[in-house]
Amino acid sequence: MSEAEELPNRPYEDSASYSLSSEERRERIIQVLREQDEVTVSELSRLLGVSEVTTRKDLQQLEEQGYLTRVRGGAVVSGRGQLELRFAARQQINLEEKRRIASKAVELIQPGQTIFVDGSTTVFQMIRLLRDMQNLTVITTGLYAALELSFAPDVTTIVVGGILRRRTSSLVDTLSPKLLRRLHVDIAFLSCRGFTPEHGMTESDLREAQMKRAMAETAARKVALVDHAKFGEVYVATSLLPEEIDLLIVDDKLPEAMRRALEAAQIPTEYV
Repeated sequence: MSEAEELPNRPYEDSASYSLSSEERRERIIQVLREQDEVTVSELSRLLGVSEVTTRKDLQQLEEQGYLTRVRGGAVVSGRGQLELRFAARQQINLEEKRRIASKAVELIQPGQTIFVDGSTTVFQMIRLLRDMQNLTVITTGLYAALELSFAPDVTTIVVGGILRRRTSSLVDTLSPKLLRRLHVDIAFLSCRGFTPEHGMTESDLREAQMKRAMAETAARKVALVDHAKFGEVYVATSLLPEEIDLLIVDDKLPEAMRRALEAAQIPTEYV
C-alpha cells in the first residue's frame, strides 16, 4: 500500500499535496486550521509529503505572520488568525457575484474624489481595484480595507477612529464625532447583512448600522452593493432606508419577483 493510501480519509487531503511549493503548503496549513482549529506536526508532515523539520519551518513562518500559535507537537489557530480565517471564509461566499458588483462600482469613481467604504467583504473586492487609482481619498471603517490600501502610492486612507500612517501601519489623529460630521464625501459604498425593498439595508449589530448611517450622511451619493443572497433578510437595525439609496448594484441572479419589488419601490438598480 502506498503512503497516499495509508493517509486518513480527510476532506482536505488529495494526491496533489505532495508537489506543493512552500507558499502552497502554508495555504494548505491555513485550510486545515480553518476546518479543525488545531493540527499536529506529524499530521501535517504526512499530509504535505515533507519532513517534520520542513513542517516546523512552515509553522514558524505562519506564526510570525500571526496566523497561528505553535504548541508542543503542533499548532493552534491564533486570535488574529481566527479573525482572518473568518473573513476569508466570508469572502468566498458568492465571490464571483461580489467581484462583478465591485467592478461596476469602481466605474463610478473619478480621480480626486473622496469616498467612504465599509468593512464588508463585498466592498473589499472593490478595494482591491483601487490600489492603482490616482489622487483618491478613502475613508473606511474596515481594517482589512485599510491594510489593503496601505501600500497604494496615490491613495490617502483615513480610518474612522484615526488616520492610517502608511510607514508604520499605525493610527494617528483620532477623529472626533464633530470632525466626522465635517468630512465631505463624494460617494459612500455600503453593503449590509440583509436587504429588502421595504426596509432597505439592515444589520445585526446596532453600532455597525449607526456607524454606516453616520458616514453615509456625509456623502453626496450613496451606493449599495448587495449580492442576491442577502435579499429577503431583515435584521435588527437599519443603516439606510430604501429612499436614501441613490443606486443599488446587485448581481443578475436576483429572482424576478424581487426585481419587480425593487422597481415598485423606485430604487434605482443596476444588474451585473
